[in-house]
Amino acid sequence: MRFQPRDHSWRPFAGLRRLEETMPSDAQKLDCSALPSPPVPADIDLRSYCWMKLDLSRLHSSDFIHLASNEEFGAAVKLWTESMRQVPAGSLPNDDKILACLAGYRGSPRRWMKVKTIALHGFSLCSDGRLYHPVLAEMVPDAWGNKTQQPTSSPSDPRAKDRERLRRWRAAQRARQENAQSIRTEEAHSTQAHETIETFQGRFTETFPETAETFHRKEEEGEKRERRNVDNVSETAGETFQETPPTEPSPLPTATREGALCKKLRGLGVRAAPHMVVVQEMCARHSDEHILAAAEIALEKKGSGIHVGYIAAMLKDAGKSSGKGGKSKPAAGPPNRSLLPPVAVAESHYVRL
Repeated sequence: MRFQPRDHSWRPFAGLRRLEETMPSDAQKLDCSALPSPPVPADIDLRSYCWMKLDLSRLHSSDFIHLASNEEFGAAVKLWTESMRQVPAGSLPNDDKILACLAGYRGSPRRWMKVKTIALHGFSLCSDGRLYHPVLAEMVPDAWGNKTQQPTSSPSDPRAKDRERLRRWRAAQRARQENAQSIRTEEAHSTQAHETIETFQGRFTETFPETAETFHRKEEEGEKRERRNVDNVSETAGETFQETPPTEPSPLPTATREGALCKKLRGLGVRAAPHMVVVQEMCARHSDEHILAAAEIALEKKGSGIHVGYIAAMLKDAGKSSGKGGKSKPAAGPPNRSLLPPVAVAESHYVRL
C-alpha cells in the first residue's frame, strides 16, 4: 500500500481567510448620505507636489503622540503621506485591504488590524465614502496655493531657457514699439503746436500790422548791433595777438660714419649697431675699407650672422706690433690677407656681393 502524506497546507491560512472575509472591502455598500460633506474639494490633485508641511509643536502636544507605539506611529505617518498623494488630496479610501497596503502591511492583515485603530486616529468618514483628517485638510489649501504659484517649467527643462529668452525678446520688442509710438505722437503734437503758433502770428500780423513792422525793425537793429560788436572784438584780437611767423622745421639728423658703416656691415650679414662701443672703437682706430676687408675674412671663416665683436678681435690681433714695449699702433691700411693664418673652410655659406 502506497503511503500518501496528509495535506496540512490549509490550516495556517484558515484564520487569515476568515479575517479577510470580515474586513470591509467596498465602501460603496455603506450608506454615507447622512455623513458630513468632505472638507476638501474633489478636484484638488497634489500628486506632482513633493512637499508636505508638518507642525511639530502641534504634533508633540497632541494625544496621538502619547497613545501610539513606534509601530503605530510609523503606520500613521505612512498613511499621512499617502493621503496627500490621493485624489482628492488629504483623503484615504475606506477599504482595509488598500489601507493595509498603504501602511506597509501588504499580506499581513492580522498586523494591520492590531495597529488600525491608532494609525487612523483623527480620520473620519465623509459623505463621499472616503476618510478625512482635519489637520491634513488644513494643509491641503496651503499646498495647493504653493503649487499654483510655482512656474510651469522645471529648472531641468532644456527648453525653459529658450522660452525665457523668447519672452524677454518679445517684451523688449513691445517696449521698443511703444517708445516709437510715443515719439511719433509727440512729433505730431509738436507739429500741431508749430502750426498753431504760425497761425497765431499770421493773425496777429494781420490784426496789428504796425506792431509787427516795429517788431521786425527792432529785430534787424539788434542783429546789426551784435554784428558790429563781433567785428570790434575781432579787430581788437588781431591787434593784440599779431601773427607769429611759422617756425621752420628742424633739420633731419645727418648720417654718421658709424651708422653708414653698420649699414654696410648688416648688408654683408654682420650684427652691428652704431651705439655699440666696439663699433665706435673700430671707427676710431681703423678705416672703413680696413673694417670691411676684415668682415669679408670673418664671413669666409664663420659664415653669415657673426657679431661685430669678432671682427674687432681680428683687427686687434692683426694690428699688434712686435716693437719695444709691445705697444699697439693703428694699422695704416687694410690687413694683408697673406699674413693672416690660413683657415680651412669646407663649405662656406658666404656669397660675395
